[in-house]
Amino acid sequence: MDAYEQMEIDVRLESEKDLKTNVGKVIKFFYDKRRVEAEESGWPLKRVESKHEGYGIAAEAYSKIGAKAKVLKNGMEDYLKLLQVKGEDGVSICGDIYNQALELAMEAIGMAADATRILNDLYYGYDSRTPIEQAIAEMKAQDGQEGAEFEDAEESQGEGENDAQEAQESAESYDPDAEPEEN
Repeated sequence: MDAYEQMEIDVRLESEKDLKTNVGKVIKFFYDKRRVEAEESGWPLKRVESKHEGYGIAAEAYSKIGAKAKVLKNGMEDYLKLLQVKGEDGVSICGDIYNQALELAMEAIGMAADATRILNDLYYGYDSRTPIEQAIAEMKAQDGQEGAEFEDAEESQGEGENDAQEAQESAESYDPDAEPEEN
């Protein structure tokens, strides 16, 4: 069978492609601006520490978008009611719809900036260790001296897993009250 190449035809208008690119630039600008303003004010944005915290930030932004979407929906309903009215009232409602759509877009850009922040904090600062591995690492850090002795023993052995395992066993069986052995 002859090899063929699947091609994708992008049928979007150039203006749509440009809009997506420009909106991406606006989101990045807003994200950077928000971060710089927070740092200059003396209240830098707190680092997002967990997926749950990130969800809370995203949920707050989403609720704001929902509220703006509801206002826009009400504006559209008002416009529908005014279709039967002659005069400027039926046309001036378009200005309200414009403003409502603009506010909705601003909230959506804010949510995208929040998502960028969450992604940057969690993706680049993500700790892939399990909670047990994290607890063990914390215990080693708190133990200080014992953890350092174990790491020093492991580094000095250096060659092979058996040497490291022997160092670990000796560190675990270390009894400071025991009499020293004579060689």
